Amino acid sequence: YNPQNIFNMRPEQIHFDIADWAIAGNRIPDVAESLWFYNPFGPQCRSRFPSEVGYWQTRIGDHCFYNPTDAYYKT
Repeated sequence: YNPQNIFNMRPEQIHFDIADWAIAGNRIPDVAESLWFYNPFGPQCRSRFPSEVGYWQTRIGDHCFYNPTDAYYKT
């Protein structure tokens, strides 16, 4: 068992509830319209991720969240 490997973890009811909440259109204001997030394993978030199609929005805990740029919509 590796707690960082999502492929061998079994979701619990709370995970399904959170997914249903998000699919229903609910959002956390700080995250805005973010499409990507990742854990940089460091104190800084990159200003762009991935490449130039996302710009930094906010950091929550250990995760950096990114909104799409105009370049994303051209892909």
